[in-house]
Amino acid sequence: MEAVLVAQVRAGRGKGYRNRLAAQGKIPAVVYGKAVGSLPVEISLRELRKLLGGEVTRSKVLDLKIAGDGWERQEKVLIKEMQHDPLTGRLIHVDFHQISLTEEVTTTVPVELVGEPVGIKKGGILQHQLREVEISCLPTAIPEAITVDVSGLDVGDTIFVRDLVVPEGVKVLADPDEVVATVVEAEAEEVAEEEGKEEGAASS
Repeated sequence: MEAVLVAQVRAGRGKGYRNRLAAQGKIPAVVYGKAVGSLPVEISLRELRKLLGGEVTRSKVLDLKIAGDGWERQEKVLIKEMQHDPLTGRLIHVDFHQISLTEEVTTTVPVELVGEPVGIKKGGILQHQLREVEISCLPTAIPEAITVDVSGLDVGDTIFVRDLVVPEGVKVLADPDEVVATVVEAEAEEVAEEEGKEEGAASS
């Protein structure tokens, strides 16, 4: 059965309107695209999380049923931007991007590390520096995540973006020389932390 998220066209705006939506378990959103232009809607936050398995992500294609005054239409969309409350971290606004299944899109997907580096047993510390990466591909080819096996990393070893293994049809758009993960000596990690504290104290 096709999973569909219902969006109702909205006319309201402002803090008072957002508070009323929140009381109903809803959040404001906007759908952008060739067919709809810029269309303000409201959606159920609970239903969005349920549809995505509890985690709001930009990598999953959604079926969005848009209901207006006497009309409705269904579009394939991706989450383009997410706005969170700076105090609570709660999701308060979403931008959707209308897509075609036959045209490539640009999006970001998580980078997940698997395995325990051999350098850990020698006292090294694993640093995960790139947690998501920008890619380009057809919507049907978007991976949930790009996994990186770090079990072979020794102290001083580094995995770069150019080392990522991605599915066929997926193109990584990030800088090839950007660091994904590295194993450093514990002493080097402590020195870096101390330097960071000193820089913070100097700037305050």
